[in-house]
Amino acid sequence: MSDRADKAAPLTPPSILMGGLHLAAFWALAIVQPLLNLLGNNPDFFVARDNTSGQIILFVLLLMLLPPLLATLIEALVNLASPAARWIVHLGFCGVLLAAFSLQILKQFADGPAWPMIILACLLGGLLTWAYARARFVRSMSDILIVAPLVILISFFFFSDASELTTSTPEVHAKEITASNPAPVVMVIFDEFPAGSLMTPSGNINPRRFPTFARLKDTSTWYRNTATDASYTAIAVPSILTGKAADRDSLPTAADHPDSIFTLLGNDWKTQAIEPITQLCTEEICGEREGVNTDTGDAIHSLYTDLKAVSAHLLLPADMGSSLPDISQSFEGFGGTEEDSIERGRARQWVHDRLVEDGPSLDGEGDVAKFIDTLPSTGQTFDFVHVEKPHYPWTHYPSGLKYSDGTEDFRNFITDTDWLGDEYMTDRARQAHLLEVGFTDNLLGRIIGALKRDGRWDETLFVATADHGAAWTKDSNRREAEPGTMGQIGMVPLFIKAPGQKQGEIVDRPTCTTEIVPEMANILGIDLPWTPADCDRETIRIDNGSGPRTTLSFAKTMKQRQAYIDEMADLFGGDGAPWLRAFEWGDFSALIGMNSNRLWRVGNSATSQASARPENASSGFDPELELNPVLRQRGTITGLDSGVPLAVAVNGRVAAVGQTYEDLGKVRYSILLPETSLRPGENEIALFEVVPALGGSDTSAALTRLWSSSDQ
Repeated sequence: MSDRADKAAPLTPPSILMGGLHLAAFWALAIVQPLLNLLGNNPDFFVARDNTSGQIILFVLLLMLLPPLLATLIEALVNLASPAARWIVHLGFCGVLLAAFSLQILKQFADGPAWPMIILACLLGGLLTWAYARARFVRSMSDILIVAPLVILISFFFFSDASELTTSTPEVHAKEITASNPAPVVMVIFDEFPAGSLMTPSGNINPRRFPTFARLKDTSTWYRNTATDASYTAIAVPSILTGKAADRDSLPTAADHPDSIFTLLGNDWKTQAIEPITQLCTEEICGEREGVNTDTGDAIHSLYTDLKAVSAHLLLPADMGSSLPDISQSFEGFGGTEEDSIERGRARQWVHDRLVEDGPSLDGEGDVAKFIDTLPSTGQTFDFVHVEKPHYPWTHYPSGLKYSDGTEDFRNFITDTDWLGDEYMTDRARQAHLLEVGFTDNLLGRIIGALKRDGRWDETLFVATADHGAAWTKDSNRREAEPGTMGQIGMVPLFIKAPGQKQGEIVDRPTCTTEIVPEMANILGIDLPWTPADCDRETIRIDNGSGPRTTLSFAKTMKQRQAYIDEMADLFGGDGAPWLRAFEWGDFSALIGMNSNRLWRVGNSATSQASARPENASSGFDPELELNPVLRQRGTITGLDSGVPLAVAVNGRVAAVGQTYEDLGKVRYSILLPETSLRPGENEIALFEVVPALGGSDTSAALTRLWSSSDQ
């Protein structure tokens, strides 16, 4: 009788302590577990930020415990005034967390519109909250779930890929070696750099576009057919620096890679390194890493700021991602603006891009400047820098001028994996990439120029290469290698200049990036104290970090690369083409240079019924300033469909052509102008719709004005 009475009696609110434990369980399942699962599988996030084990442990504990503790404290204060009010507040907290948990479940089964999913999640959260308040079984399950935070913490600290960062790691020391030909060493690794972007159809380097690389080719050994073995920076760079095969299960740290160029030279060479993503050079060898946030409070705050954006991407429906900062390319600095929007992105594609955050190292230029400032003028030294260029997103002209300070045009054409742009957007992306390669040549020129000014160039062993390439092929992965994109992703530049080398040499045999460190050791007269990987000269194997490795023969890979080189040359010019040719492409490119006023009058049209809304209506150009948004004419258009040809006129002459395209339901345009089309100061900029002449040539087309700076 008593048991029946107990079962029939309504549930009473749990004690404040037990209610707090329930909230901690719901918080852990709804919020913390998805985030720690992501970070546990991608410890590179912490490596790139130089977070210490203490900072990681403290942050995770605060993340797990602080919010439910604060909620419990609020309940305790409310309880002093009214136990009934405290119960209402408690159920409110439970409702929010159970709705968030329901949304995570729904996302596993559906990828529908955001608001219907959120509404359904709220309904489910409300139903679960009602059951929590009324159903004894649900309350008992909540009691059982109070172990969830402990289980999640143990799993993260001891069984995730990040566990190596939270437990003790073995010490790594420099090797005891003898060098028979010691010399100063400088090594530069670029990022996301397909070798084909540097080459012309004849297999050369265009000196008008890439003068530094062309001069380097003439005084070094150019390994023209070099393949990487990984498509992901945190795997590819350690492979290059160790000469060992790519290892997806290792962190890019010295503890996991004790045999590296840093430990090889660290005893006898004064060594310094700028590693924005990896941590292969120990403090014993390179000293304390500059910029490391040793203040625990600042480090925790920075983690919290960045992971707010990551959490939003994880917790919200996918189609709400376009209003969130870009996490697809960064390890940090996610606190951007609404303009920095994406539709893609998970941690597997995080590669360092700090364009969304102010600071000296936003785009590789700051790291190069710091590298040059710290280059020694004498002594037996080893200086290393990983320059994150020409990595996407692209914002530079070869001269160093920028047309954007963070926003770009292609985010919404990249899913978690694939490039979705049509032919026009693919061509437009390749144009922006090619200009960024020109800027990369500029950065390399600054480094080599500094060595020559100090009189160290001739005596230096100089190495320049890249970690991996990238591809822009519709419905193919942009970063991870596939059989159809190996020619773009798998082939990278490699130049090695030996001390005293004056004459260039080209090596055309298949080469692997794992041969770089052994060749450096050979030049310096060092017996490599570990066994490097064998280079398979028949087959390329690319580790994408997950899934099976992608394989393709060297011959087919180089054939793919040649096809890419030829496509780029058809679009933007090949051997000997100047940079201006890179702006003279697209439908109706024959109009470039023509008098826009005459074409407008011939069209006998005043202003189109369509209208354009430029993103930046400024028409001023100052070549002394780094950022000049006028170089990119970008905005939205109403009244026109996608695919409509456009022309931009500067001071009365057509400077560039393009077309409209659809992006997240809006019709947009984005057209880059050649620097030579603009004069310092104010310019008259006009955007036109190109109206083809029936049966006529491109040059007989008419223009219909959509917008002009003179109307402002």
